[in-house]
Amino acid sequence: MTHGRKPRKPRAVDPFTFGTALHKAARLTPAEVATTIAPARACATLLSQGVATEDQHTVLHTAFHVALAIEDSGIVRGLHEHIASALQAMATIRARALASGAWRPTALHYYELDAIRTALDLHEYQLSQVSAGELHAIARKLIARTQSSGGQLVRTTQEAMGLTAA
Repeated sequence: MTHGRKPRKPRAVDPFTFGTALHKAARLTPAEVATTIAPARACATLLSQGVATEDQHTVLHTAFHVALAIEDSGIVRGLHEHIASALQAMATIRARALASGAWRPTALHYYELDAIRTALDLHEYQLSQVSAGELHAIARKLIARTQSSGGQLVRTTQEAMGLTAA
């Protein structure tokens, strides 16, 4: 007798449960951290040279939002002020570059450059402390938040942004 309840349906069993759990719980390897942070570092270099495009600025800005989301999740704590100062620097750089209405690369002030480099180093440390599953969950949450607030999601490759030698 089920007493008015639906009978329980057994869940399908994933044959790779242990492998999936291990993948989601394992920290990123140093090679994965280097691969993840490389585009942001390349964009920071181009920004510091005064030749960055608006898309490259956006990639770096997005990396700082990921760093802030990692901070907010509680995985790595105590870096909020450094990341916030880098985001403020990115906002002032963007305002200067778009002053004429179209994107024009601009020179950076020392304090902006320092804030960006410090935040990138701290974000690399964050990435070494976070698991792959946590990073993917944070990325999904940021994507959903951006899309629900009317923002636009742009997928690109390093080749399309001019970050690798062709």
